[in-house]
Amino acid sequence: MFHFLNDIRIAIRAMARTPGFTALSVITVGLGIGATTAVFSMVQGVLLRRLPYADGDRLVRLVQPSANSPDVGFSVTEVQDYRQVPQFAAVAEYHSMAFQLYGRGEPQRVQTGVVSDDFFTLLGVRPLHGRLFLPGEEAIGAPPVVVLSYRYWMDDLGGDSTVIGSTFTMNDKVHTIVGILPPLPTYPDDNDIWMPAGACPFRSSPRMMTQRDMRMVSAFAVLRPGVTMTEAQNSLAATAARLRTAFPAAYPAASKLTVHTVSLHDELTNRSRALFLTLLATAVFVLLVATANFANLMLARQARRLHEMALRSALGAGRGQLFRQLVTESLCVTLAGGALGVLIAANGLDLLRNFAARVTPRADEISLDPVVLGFALLVSVLVGIGAALAPFLRTAPSLNDALRAGSVTTTGGKGDRRRRDALVAAQVAVAFVLLVGAGLLTRSLDRLERVDGGYQPSGVLTARVDLNWTRYTSRALDGDFADRLVQRLSGPAGIVSVAVASDFPLNNAQPASQPFEIQGRTTPVGQRPPHSDATTVSPNYFTALGIPVLKGRAFTNADRDTANIPVIISHRLATTYWAGSDPLGARLSFDGGLHWGTIVGVVGDVRQNDLSQDISDEVYVPFADRPNGDFRVLLRATGDPMAFAPRLRAVVHELDAQQPVVDVRTLEQLRGVRLAEPRVTTVLIAAFAVLAVIITAGGLAGVISYGVSQRVPEIGIRVALGAEGGRVLWLVVREGAATVAIGLVLGLAGALAGTRAMRGLLYGVAPTDGATFIGVALLLLAIAGVACLVPARRAMRVDPVDALRSR
Repeated sequence: MFHFLNDIRIAIRAMARTPGFTALSVITVGLGIGATTAVFSMVQGVLLRRLPYADGDRLVRLVQPSANSPDVGFSVTEVQDYRQVPQFAAVAEYHSMAFQLYGRGEPQRVQTGVVSDDFFTLLGVRPLHGRLFLPGEEAIGAPPVVVLSYRYWMDDLGGDSTVIGSTFTMNDKVHTIVGILPPLPTYPDDNDIWMPAGACPFRSSPRMMTQRDMRMVSAFAVLRPGVTMTEAQNSLAATAARLRTAFPAAYPAASKLTVHTVSLHDELTNRSRALFLTLLATAVFVLLVATANFANLMLARQARRLHEMALRSALGAGRGQLFRQLVTESLCVTLAGGALGVLIAANGLDLLRNFAARVTPRADEISLDPVVLGFALLVSVLVGIGAALAPFLRTAPSLNDALRAGSVTTTGGKGDRRRRDALVAAQVAVAFVLLVGAGLLTRSLDRLERVDGGYQPSGVLTARVDLNWTRYTSRALDGDFADRLVQRLSGPAGIVSVAVASDFPLNNAQPASQPFEIQGRTTPVGQRPPHSDATTVSPNYFTALGIPVLKGRAFTNADRDTANIPVIISHRLATTYWAGSDPLGARLSFDGGLHWGTIVGVVGDVRQNDLSQDISDEVYVPFADRPNGDFRVLLRATGDPMAFAPRLRAVVHELDAQQPVVDVRTLEQLRGVRLAEPRVTTVLIAAFAVLAVIITAGGLAGVISYGVSQRVPEIGIRVALGAEGGRVLWLVVREGAATVAIGLVLGLAGALAGTRAMRGLLYGVAPTDGATFIGVALLLLAIAGVACLVPARRAMRVDPVDALRSR
């Protein structure tokens, strides 16, 4: 213990004698550990940490895909059937709906999770306050009770625990608050409140309760202890096969309905896994660059301490004692750097949570927990030991030579130079890989931001109006409200056009493609029938969004003939199914021929679901023909569209004082939200790349500068013999150029292999994009040239007399 404390004392004194080396080393290591720790906190909080449920490793979601959808959901009767699967300890149902809430200030639209009464028991969740649902409370006619989510309780009710037992009106029915949930992932949806299944009028309707093909709910299950996913899947498939045999009408062969299980952990992490692992690999590269740079600094420092080390060896210090001292000094630096890194990571946690929230509901679980702090400590120790090995593994000079030399400029030999050059070459290689990755993402983001969505987003205000279904009980009432809203909003100066629609571009990230048939055509057996998104829109929809009408006409207020429904199709759909012919006048049906629509126009293509997705086929139907109580308002204005938000709310409240207006934002803001994830990803990886380049440039400059200091006598002799400044400059730059060239070759090989893993993050750019590779190489060469400039100019100013006198 005495020797350990003595080593620490000596190490601290040595660090104090070289404040420049100490500060540079601590900052270098701190940046590397900070970047790695910050990203590891995301990986730990989202990918590695157990789910915040009692039996998180045994929780699964049941999925029922079909030929046309990745998951059509389940009917109430199907959930009851799958509850009989012996491998499941319990099966609970879930769906989410929006309801209107009154009695607490302004009317609110609250997203509501509708579940069976054992849903939270299945998850193993305990209430923060009050209680959860009791057995039997999902029964139709049971007293209406609700449980509040933690976020809604804090944000909208101020965290007041006295709300337990209070009541409010939701869609004309009085509900009692019986409990408050603890903080949980916003999964399966970001619900404000939760209610038992029987209280939902849609789910509890006779059709939903009895008809097997009325699929509107999701199903979650918990495996019995010891049961594997494979065993549960096999039993589930057997049950599904029996149901298909017993009820063939509900499971037509053409639908290709199947059932399988998905781990709940995978459900919560599948969107973030590849992205987080890519970020972690990037941060580890930065750490490697920082470690190599610190090892280089240790090599240079140790070369200047040969006399000291030789003297200690002469006084009886063994090789093990010398290594122990080196490790202690290195650890003092890396532990200080680790502390700095943790501080850096802590300051970036909010940014990381906001970023992670876009790809996973577990973002709130990201923190500097003991595992993350232990990771930072482990990395600090490993970096310290690794950096200490670099000078210790050097070939030691003879004791007499070391003691006789004594000069601080004595070089450690060609071996030391080769080690330092190798470390810098490795830094250049890693920096090249990171810069290529950042360059590819930057080019990808640039192309994504310049994507033409097929509409004009500037100057458009959007909002959602979801009518209270207990008072707006028919399509006629829904349509009348929408008509009056459009009429009252239209006209004032600054408003160009107003429209309502069931959807609009970028509003829904999930495609809603539906099969349809074309009159007079049949789909060959075994082939997929035509599919298209279907959107109901009012006459001014295309004007409001700036979508051009290419052929035919747009809708008018007279398009209300349900016997002869006019429809408009997108250009892509027209060229797909009417190539070489005129689609105007053709008829199509979405309901098997019960109702037919006549094509009256063709409009420009739009990217309906996502900017990075291919253009989708679109069919537009008059809103007046199929009005919907949950619609979107689109208002195009000549100035700032948000200036008309108060008027929009005021007009809605004039029509119905109890009607909330939500999701009020501009189309440009919505586009920005969709681009936020690739933007933040690009910024993070670019920041890591720039950090690696700065560290690498500093390491290269340090190596060249050290080389100049060792070769001062040689340079002096060359100058004395008549060497010109250009030859001296080339003498210095050549060493750095050779190191950089080796690093570029290694980096090229690494980038060609590594960037292929980024394919899923790129849009419109190949992982081997030549322009990016060439640009990064030229950039690194330019940075290397600047890094070599200062020591090169120093070499050109060497005085031959002083250089020869220093020998």
